Formats: sequence, C-alpha cells, structure tokens
Amino acid sequence: MAGDGISENVKRFIAAYIDSVELLEVLLLLRSNAREWSAESVSQEIRSSPISVTKRLTDLCERGLLSLKESRPPLYLYKPRTDELDRAVRELADAYRERPTRIIELIFSRQTDTLRNFSDAFKFRKDD
Repeated sequence: MAGDGISENVKRFIAAYIDSVELLEVLLLLRSNAREWSAESVSQEIRSSPISVTKRLTDLCERGLLSLKESRPPLYLYKPRTDELDRAVRELADAYRERPTRIIELIFSRQTDTLRNFSDAFKFRKDD
C-alpha cells in the first residue's frame, strides 16, 4: 500500500522472514536486550508457551537472525548474519514502534496469502 509509511524494504523483510506476530515479538525482544536468552526467559517475558517460543527461536536461527549457544539450556543472542539483515530489523523495529497496527496487518496479510495459495491448489478448474 503506497503512502502507508512503511518502507518497501520493511515490507520485503516481513514477506521473507516474519510469519507471525509472536516471531516478531521474539526477534524484537532479543534485538532490544543484548544478552543471551533461554527459551524459558523469552517465554516469560512475552508471556507465551515455551514450546512455541522455542520454535520461533529455532526459526530465527535458521533465518540467520540469531546465534545459538549450545548449552543447557540452549541460549540465543540477536546476531544477524549480515549488516543488511541488521538494518532491515532496525527499520522494522522503528516501523513497529511507529505503526504497530500496520505491521501486524502486513504479517496477517502474508498469512492470508499463504492460505489462499494453498487452498487454490485444491480448486477444480473447468477446462476451456
């Protein structure tokens, strides 16, 4: 949407990396608090299930946004693999602080598009 105050860079980042509001909250928490986090401490901070948070932390590691310290329990640290990813997350954090509703709408529209594409695969089409 043109003129919505959200940069194309942030929109592309959301489309490529952010598939839920919970994942966004986990990412922004770790970005704003430069320390090692356990899944349990993250789940307490954002008030979510440790199982769900563990999945989000794993996803963020796989996407190159966090690093994992193999320990007991595993510890996670905000550490994007590139400066470009770090800039995109910074822009996203700023946009979310200024326009949280619009960012949430973008995340949910991404989910809706994914569901629509999946359901379209099962539609029967009449041959011409």
